[in-house]
Amino acid sequence: MKNYFKLSQSKRYLVTCFFIITLLLSGCKKKNSELETYRQNMESFFVNIATYNEAINNIDATKDDATAQLLTQLDNLNAEFTKMAGYSVPEDFHAAASLATEAADYMNKANVSFHEAYDGEYNADSESQAKEYYARANTRVKYMISILHGQIPSGEGVSITTKNAKDFTPVDDQNMTSPEENGDE
Repeated sequence: MKNYFKLSQSKRYLVTCFFIITLLLSGCKKKNSELETYRQNMESFFVNIATYNEAINNIDATKDDATAQLLTQLDNLNAEFTKMAGYSVPEDFHAAASLATEAADYMNKANVSFHEAYDGEYNADSESQAKEYYARANTRVKYMISILHGQIPSGEGVSITTKNAKDFTPVDDQNMTSPEENGDE
């Protein structure tokens, strides 16, 4: 009877180990799947951004419809940023989530300002404001690229406060002035 009890314990131990390993592997598979989905989404985002950027750079400014072409491409770019901000960000890259939202917000403001600058009568102040917002959106994308490559972003206006290796905030907007603060809005 003693041997039977030992055998049962070892079987229980093996079954328990198998169950735990199965749970761990299924959890890793989910995590890997989430990372892979995010990687694919971001890869698609970067390809689409490059395509829109190329289209904008190839607009013939001498054509009558150049402004309409530019605004259409900026609308497409804005939609791409909005879609990117909606991606589910894996825990490994959680610092990129707030950057994605900020980038999309700034791109939306840039798009609105570009429309104000070029729809109808030209507005130089709106164009200047749009360029500032556009630059801020692209700066956040650069920070995201750094994070996705496992690097800590650096540069002017970047303040990193680490709590642990995966928990940092790369942008310090407290030290940056907005177009509104400059009276440009």
